[in-house]
Amino acid sequence: MKKISILKFGGNTLANKEKILLAVNLIKQRVEQGILPVVVASANGNMTDILLDNAYSLSKNPNKRELDMLITTGERISVALLSIALNDINLPAVSLTGSQIGLTTTPEHAGADIKCITSDRLQKELDKGHIPIIAGFQGIGENKEITTLKRGGSDVSAVFIASQLGADHVEMIKDVDGVYTKDPNKNKDAEKLNLMDFDVMYKLALEGANVLHPDAIKLAKEKNVEIRIIYYKTGEVGTIIR
Repeated sequence: MKKISILKFGGNTLANKEKILLAVNLIKQRVEQGILPVVVASANGNMTDILLDNAYSLSKNPNKRELDMLITTGERISVALLSIALNDINLPAVSLTGSQIGLTTTPEHAGADIKCITSDRLQKELDKGHIPIIAGFQGIGENKEITTLKRGGSDVSAVFIASQLGADHVEMIKDVDGVYTKDPNKNKDAEKLNLMDFDVMYKLALEGANVLHPDAIKLAKEKNVEIRIIYYKTGEVGTIIR
């Protein structure tokens, strides 16, 4: 059986047609390496912010259930477009929502926590040789209600799915080429860190580093899932966190 690898694409890496095609090329590379990729995708570009702006233009305090119904469309756009592009080059892909793979969460809206995966849909798609393209950040709560995780929760989705499938690492595809000691855009003396441990990365994330969601780092440590920061333009590993 082929080795499974989880590839999580951040929203900035899917912001337009050119970036989506770069993502498709990276997925194709993994297939050519004999790997069966499982993809988790964020909403492309600033789609979530656009959807939230629309909601708050109509209400100062929009209903949280309806907000979840609204903003989960952003990830569905990403996974559908990726799947369309992959199938166009004869790579059999299928887009899936969090609810379709049975990613079950606590019942609250706009900040739920993942509990478990209750469906065998994901495994069935893998058994067929399909590349699952999963909408991150979302799941299903009580009474089949659509729920969302905390903002940035696609990272958490990816780590949890990796742990459930027995994958030993997650490739976080980012628009940065690694984790630095300082903000490289503001500090010329910033140095890239090739290897980090979970505790250091967790502290940086809590202090405002936007590379990874703190909950994803915490879960990766708990489940012993290595995180690799991958630069979207080259597909090369920038920083390994373990």
